[in-house]
Amino acid sequence: MKRSTLVLLSGLVSVILLLASESPLRAQRTKSSSNAGEQVKAEKGLKDNRYYFYFINTSVTNFGSDDDKKLFREAILRDILSQMLYMRFQFRDSYIEIRKSQKLLIDIYRSTLMRDIENARVLLNGIVPSVFDSNDRGALLYLRLGYRDLSVAKTYLGMGDNIKEKLYSMRLYKYVEAMKTAKHGSRYAVLGMIAVAESKSSLSGSRGPMKIFETATGALRDALYEYDRRNLAFNTIKDKILMHSPREEREKYLTIHYDSYFRPRTGKTFFDQVWEKSDVDSLEDYQDYKTSLD
Repeated sequence: MKRSTLVLLSGLVSVILLLASESPLRAQRTKSSSNAGEQVKAEKGLKDNRYYFYFINTSVTNFGSDDDKKLFREAILRDILSQMLYMRFQFRDSYIEIRKSQKLLIDIYRSTLMRDIENARVLLNGIVPSVFDSNDRGALLYLRLGYRDLSVAKTYLGMGDNIKEKLYSMRLYKYVEAMKTAKHGSRYAVLGMIAVAESKSSLSGSRGPMKIFETATGALRDALYEYDRRNLAFNTIKDKILMHSPREEREKYLTIHYDSYFRPRTGKTFFDQVWEKSDVDSLEDYQDYKTSLD
């Protein structure tokens, strides 16, 4: 065999040995990089879920059907399971459960949004005659703002529906915007009802929360404004509902008012109730992870 051939073969053997020695290290780096990527996805998914659960929670609590609550319960349990898997460094499995949870949330959001939009429409349509009869400028403004928000909510819902099906997180973000806007529409309908009632009873000049602040002076005014400004507004509207709403519709208006501020009408939220029990073992998929979680 020629010397040049031997040199070439020797070089090839050296390259092969070098690649062979590096392959375990390269495989280890690849695996480490993959785990890091899965961890990032799972971490973001868990953070996103906190946002999605917050905005749907009170709607299901206040108005949810039995089917809504059944789906919501499963979504919550799968989210709990995903957190357990994440804490066990099973990032890939955690992300799989996050996706299952978000898929359920999409169905719940859609049915809830349809109900919220319809509720806002019925409320706004219901006060139209009395608003125009009263010719109250405040009531007319609330009516116009309510219909504006109703239209925007429908647009956001349509945008979410047209996002690619598998992009769960993007769809849910758009549904959240639709839900917030629809609830604003309901809030304006309640304020319109109150404005009409006050106009009819010659109470339109009564002082609302901001006028109270305007009449206060100096440090007292600042203290009042900083003292839970949002709760004062909420409670002021609640008191006006009790004062002006028809007796047979009082509970309806109170529940809508609470819901528009993302608060449960009574007791604990459905999310809190499920978390207290946390019976994750009722999920069929839990059995697949049981060995690693025990």
